[in-house]
Amino acid sequence: MYSRAGFSPICKKCQCPLELDTYAIDTVTCQNKHTFLFTCPQCGGFNATAMANIPRDQWHQFVPEDQLDEIMSKYNAAVKKYN
Repeated sequence: MYSRAGFSPICKKCQCPLELDTYAIDTVTCQNKHTFLFTCPQCGGFNATAMANIPRDQWHQFVPEDQLDEIMSKYNAAVKKYN
């Protein structure tokens, strides 16, 4: 699945797959603090990881299709802004 740098898409408490709750794009600093925020559908627990911890070609596995282009565009614009 989509795991890099120790991020697991599985809830440690319930052992079920996490679901994308929201995301945050860093548009203020050059720190590249772009983040995916996940929630557990069973216990409501939260987990977060940097977008860079999940390869972009795997984002479609958890980002709804109608949001994927928007997230990719915002991410690419923010990364380009500081490079």
